[in-house]
Amino acid sequence: MDALWNVILAFICGAGGLAIINIVQERWKWKQERKAKKEDRAEEKTDQLGEISRKLDKYVKEQTEFNQQAEKRFQEMEKKDTNQTSALKYVLLDRILYIGQSYIKHGSVSFDDRRRLREMHTSYEELGGNGDADDVMREVGNLPLKTETKKQESVA
Repeated sequence: MDALWNVILAFICGAGGLAIINIVQERWKWKQERKAKKEDRAEEKTDQLGEISRKLDKYVKEQTEFNQQAEKRFQEMEKKDTNQTSALKYVLLDRILYIGQSYIKHGSVSFDDRRRLREMHTSYEELGGNGDADDVMREVGNLPLKTETKKQESVA
């Protein structure tokens, strides 16, 4: 009977040992799978961060290009504005000198004509005029004013 108990005991111990080994093996597999899943998630996060980083780099590059183009357009507009202001200034100077000299040649000026000429001169100065028209304006200011006479029709 001792032999039978030894066999039974050996069988139980062997089965128990095998069960313990199986449990340890399953636990080890579970840990390995869990570790692999964590690594996969970390790799996915790294991939996502890499993709976000690439998109951000692309956006920054596009924005930089846009800003450079906008700056170039702005500089071109400033140059055109400066050129237009300069041209307008010279046109005003020419008109002020021409009109002023014609009033001086005529010897008189109407109140409204003198007022309009002064407004032109003020605009010229505000555009950065250099005073070339000041002498003519001074002489026009000294001219006698025309008296406006209206023709009266005789009543028959």
